[in-house]
Order: sequence, then structure tokens, then C-alpha cells
Amino acid sequence: MSNKKSHKSINIPCDILFCILSRLRAKSLLRFRSVSKPWNAIISDKGFKKAQCDQSKELGREKLLLQIYYSDKFEFINLENPQFAIEKQQFPLKGFERANVLCSYDGLVLLKKRRAYKTFVLWNPSTRQCQTLECPYLSSYTCSRSCGLCYDSTADDYKVILIYTSFYTVCSVNSNDWKKKENIHMLEQRVPSLCGISTEGCVFWSLNRAPDPFVSTTSKVIYFDVKSDELKEFPVPNFVGDNDLFQLATLKGSLCLYGGKINNDIYCKDLEVDMWIMKQDGWKWLMKLRDVPAEFCESYFVKYSRPLHYTRNGKIVFQGPKIARLYIA
Repeated sequence: MSNKKSHKSINIPCDILFCILSRLRAKSLLRFRSVSKPWNAIISDKGFKKAQCDQSKELGREKLLLQIYYSDKFEFINLENPQFAIEKQQFPLKGFERANVLCSYDGLVLLKKRRAYKTFVLWNPSTRQCQTLECPYLSSYTCSRSCGLCYDSTADDYKVILIYTSFYTVCSVNSNDWKKKENIHMLEQRVPSLCGISTEGCVFWSLNRAPDPFVSTTSKVIYFDVKSDELKEFPVPNFVGDNDLFQLATLKGSLCLYGGKINNDIYCKDLEVDMWIMKQDGWKWLMKLRDVPAEFCESYFVKYSRPLHYTRNGKIVFQGPKIARLYIA
């Protein structure tokens, strides 16, 4: 009689397996892709990637992506415990060494090849997959003034927005299909902020005489409407008054404005910054930040710091004024 035990394979329904895998960390998913062809097909599916990203947000697993200066090396930091780097990774695509990071959203990172004017790459650090995008509308070296990345839930597709002097282009990532929108008069006399602020279905930029991310009474705010593929004007809120300086950000998955009255006195002991958040029924005051570090005046803090993450225990992680190239991944 044989002592070998018989093993019966267990077939897990695809929908249950989908739910189980979507709750796993990205590092585990990289290993599980080699379990079987069906598992690899599920993990490689674009719908799964979106579901796994949403689960990471819900479970507080979003990571901060830090690019080491003048290199293709990156560090990933746990936003719930930002003191420690949790992973180091090198950008995998050859020919894109020291690429410029333009923006990020939903775990995707948009990079531009150095000294190339129309070649871009969309990188998913979690799955280590890349997709090269090439804009067909640029015939000479032209750098985009600003960029953005957003998700179209209707088409289940991500879109890349590149803004130039008097036109902008939109790329549908699934089909690598590009559209060009010309004669945009709102861009002729004002310059959009360099990196758009992405929320569900929209990307926001501030328009000023210089490429600043600030919002004041003399500013304009524009946004990309993913349903119409158009840039539209967004009204500056009424709470932005004279001598106020605010900056656009995203917090808790919503559009955020933080700032207040300009106070350039670094010796003032009562430095305060107001934070507002956009809800479905309009702007809502979220909180007042008191005891801003003494080495900052309000205007310096608003100009050179930005909120990155709202932790599950109610703390806000800020980017410091001397730290650059930080992105949510």
C-alpha cells in the first residue's frame, strides 16, 4: 500500500479569488503571478489593478514615492509610519535612466525621458509594469507647461493630460489614443501650475502670471473634465479674500485648499493655516492648523509645504519646504 497521500485540487471561484488577491500587498502579488496562468491573468487585468489600488487606500497602505536626486532609484515610505523606508526600487525600463517624474495618481507614475520631447512612460511600481506613450502632435522640441493624470470610471481608463502654451493633449491609456485641443484662450496670458491636483474624474490647476501653485483673488482655477475631455474654469471660492494666499492640494481623496492671511512676520507666535475641503455640496472648513513651526511665516509655509496624506489616526503628513520629488504611489 502506498504511503503517499493524495492531494485534491481546490477550485476557488474567480470572483472570490479576485476579492482575496485584491486585499494583498503588492509585494505578495508579484510572487503570486507565477502560481498559475489564471492567477497571473487576474493580477495582470487592469480592472484588478484598480480594485487593488482602491483596497490599498481603504486599508491605509498608500506609499510615498521618493526619487533620489539625479538617479533612477526610488524609495517607498509607509505613510502611516513615514520615518522608515519600506522598499527600494530601481526604475526597470532601459533608456529611461534618470527620467523626470511628472506626476502620479492611483499608484501610477508618469515619467518623461530626458532630452526627449514626446516620449513618456506610465509606470506601476507595485506591479513593475511600464507602458510607453508617444505624443504624435509634437514636431519639434516642446516641453509641456503642466501635466495631470486621472481616472475615467465610465470608460475604465486612465487619461494623461499635457498642457502646452496654447493647446493641450489628452491620451487614453488603454488604447494609446491621443487627442489635441487647440485655441485655448485661457492659457495665452496665464501659466498653469506645473503639476495638476488629481481627484476622482478631475485634475485641477491654478492659473497665474507665473507657474505658481497658489490661489489668490487674482488667480484663476481650471480643471480637466474627464467626461468631455475639456479644460473648464472653476470659480475661486468666496473665502479667498484680499491678502490671502492658498494652495491647491488633495486630502482624503478630495480637493483641498489650505492657507489664509499673509503674515510674513517670522517672529509672530500665533501662526495659523486654514484647511478647506471640497464636498459634493460645496466647500467645507476642515480645520485650523495652529502653532505652525516658528521658523515659518504663514506665506512661507503655504508656498513651500503641502499636505501629502491624512492618516487613519487623524494626523496630516506634510512635505517639508526643502524636500522635492515626493509623490503618492
